[in-house]
Formats: sequence, structure tokens, C-alpha cells
Amino acid sequence: MSARSPCTARLLRALSCATLAALPLLLASCSRAPLTAPTASTPASTARSAGPATSITTTDDILVTLAPGADASQVAADYGTQLVDYKDGLAVLRSSPDTPIDIMLSHLSSDPRVLTVEPDGVLMLAEARQRSFSFDDGRGTPNTYVQQPAVEAINLYSAHYASHGEGVRVAILDTGVDPTHPALAGRIVDGWDFVGDDADPTDAKEGHDSSGDGVTDGAWGHGTHVTGIVSLVAPASQLMVVRVLDADGVGRVSDVAAGIHWATQRGARVINLSLGMLRTSPAIRSALARAREAGVVCVASAGNWGSSTPVEYPAGSPDVIAVAACDAAAQPAEFTSYGSFVGLCAPGVAVRSAYPGGAYRLWSGTSMSAAFVSGSAALVLTSHPAWSLGEVRDRLTQYTRTVVGADPALAGGLGAGVLDAGLALSRDLQAGDAETEGGTPQQIRR
Repeated sequence: MSARSPCTARLLRALSCATLAALPLLLASCSRAPLTAPTASTPASTARSAGPATSITTTDDILVTLAPGADASQVAADYGTQLVDYKDGLAVLRSSPDTPIDIMLSHLSSDPRVLTVEPDGVLMLAEARQRSFSFDDGRGTPNTYVQQPAVEAINLYSAHYASHGEGVRVAILDTGVDPTHPALAGRIVDGWDFVGDDADPTDAKEGHDSSGDGVTDGAWGHGTHVTGIVSLVAPASQLMVVRVLDADGVGRVSDVAAGIHWATQRGARVINLSLGMLRTSPAIRSALARAREAGVVCVASAGNWGSSTPVEYPAGSPDVIAVAACDAAAQPAEFTSYGSFVGLCAPGVAVRSAYPGGAYRLWSGTSMSAAFVSGSAALVLTSHPAWSLGEVRDRLTQYTRTVVGADPALAGGLGAGVLDAGLALSRDLQAGDAETEGGTPQQIRR
């Protein structure tokens, strides 16, 4: 085993102490379902993604991005629609039953006050689509969290000699977080709940099945799990929690677009998007473009289809780093999506991370893979704070490991290879490689 960095050792000791009081809860915790990997080959006609969530009505809702200075209330009044939500230039209008939505979309698209227009559809977690649930194997402890195979697989101990993510804000757009979890307590610097429209983005159960799959709160804890991975990889980063999905892993396009804007405006340098939809969203595309212009590195999960199609969005956007899944032995996950849009792979099979109530559970999916890359991007940005999305992507993809045992059908579809954070950060440990950015030499930690 590689030597642990001083910061990793301190984190392990702190977590071990903090979890003693929660030991009975950890021992009592159990999974609702024994699945640790998604079902990759669900036919499109029967998959959860085949239709919108049953309790989220999108038929009458229209999402528009307004031009600067445009009055949302006036636009709504001019078209005889109801203004049901407005956030940072994004307006959700409910059309009249007397006017077909297609006609309304056509009229709005020609209005100079409107930059983008689309139905306010839904996004879902990749794991929610293919029914991958958390799993409690009874071995979840701070030790098994910090020392899990995925940590060694990405050479994280070596990476921590160069960086711990200091000074970098990472926003996680997901189901929220358990802010009291020992792995996350004191790490969260900002947050907002776009689902409940308040400042408490807690990863909360809701007691109903919004996805229509017969499972209540099937994605509860997903945001805590993803945030725990980011925290593990970049333990000195500043975490921003943005709740845009409910406990079934379902959310509105309008909330995700608004969440990207919110995180960008509040200083995020990395945004993790472990979610997707089966069409391109003009509003999200605009939000991602603004984020990239502001120097934000956006990372998205590739999807869990076990195929090159469909390509989920925003994974298919050029404004993100799309991440596929492999296991700790660098072998492609059977469930992972793949294709020319993928930037690289990262561990996504039976990854152990934080779970509400002080627990540590296993979960599988490209959502977990994306979180490893988001945390690694934060490590790179500590040493190179002025780097753009392209520069961070180049650093991470130029220093990878070879995918092992890939089917020839996957050739060219798994990106540059498997994430190796230690190798990517090794450049910053080499003598004389400290960059000068903004006139100040970057201090390289040994």
C-alpha cells in the first residue's frame, strides 16, 4: 500500500473518533435493496427514463431564459401565461389550456426578450434510471472509507503530497447532503435548496414516489455519497451543496440551470453534475457556457446505459468533462455508457462513501466516477488557479492509466484512460515546476 499523506492520516484519525458515538447506528443500518450496480440493458420502452416522473407535471410548463432587462411578469402577461417561478433570468411559464404548448414555444422563440425557450422537462440521476441503490455490507467505517480500493486505484495518496484542494470551491448539484456526517461536518461553506426554495439543502426523505417506479425515496443519500467522494479526494476544498433533485433523484431543468448559475456566481471553480436527461437543454447549455467563461470546470456523469446510446446531457456537452466508470482494477464497468464524448474513466463500482446518519455505504454508477474527477480537478486548481476547463481537462487526460480488458467494441469510447490523480499532480512535485500565475509563484507542497 502506498504511504498515506499527513492530511489523509489526520482525516482518518478524525473520522475514527467522530464515528465512535455513531457506531450503533452504523451497525444497525441496512440497505433497502441489495443492488450495488445498475441494470445496464433496460429497454428504452420500459426504463424509468421512458417518460417524465409521474408527480412532476411538465406538459404545461415552459422554461425561458430572458435577455438582460426583460421583465418576466410582462412577458408572461403578454402571452396570457402564468409566471410560476423566476430565478436569475430563468422564468417558468404555465401556458393556458386553450393554447397548445407547441404554438406557445414557437411564439416565444421569436420574441427578442427571450434567449432560449423549451419545455421545463426533468433530469434524473443515472442511478435512478437504471435502479442502482446504495448497499450496506456491514463493513462501513471511516477506515474502509479512506482506505478503499478506489483510493489506491487513482493514486490519491501521492496526489495529496502536491495538493489537498485548498482554496477551491466545489459545488455538488444533487439530492442535497447530510451536513452532520463526520466526513462532511464543517466542510460546507454554502448551499441552497432549489427544490424547496430555501437555504437548507439537506438530503431529506420525502415519503413519496416521484419517479413512478414503485420505490419511495430511492435516491435518498445520493448527494451525501457523491459529496463524500469529493471530500475524500479533495479534503481541503470548500464544499457548496446545491439541492436540485428530490429523494427519488428527479429534478426540473429549470432548477438545474438555476443551480449552475447560482454556483458560478458564488465562486465555484468546480461543479459536479451527476445527473442527466435524454435531450439537449438550451437553458442548461447557456448556463454551462456562462460557467466555462467564468473559469468553472464542470464535470458530468456519462450515464449507466452500458452502451454508446443514448448520449445523456449534459455529458454530451463540450462544456463539461464527461466521465465513464471502471472498477478499481481499471476494467470498464459493465453498466457504463461510452462514446466519443467521454473524457476519461474513474472508479464507479462498489465505491464506499458517506451516507446519511453517519454511515458509509457502497454505491455503483458513473455518478461516483464523476465525483472522483471533480475532486481531482480541485486538486489541480489549487496549484493552477487560473487554469480553464480545457487546461484542467488536458492535465487529467494526459496523465492516465490504460483501461484493462476493454471489449474491442469500446475502443475509442472510454476517453483517454483511467484517472490517475497522483500522476496528474506529479508534475507539480517536480523541482522547478511551480508555475507563476498572477506574478506569484505557486507553493508546491512536498
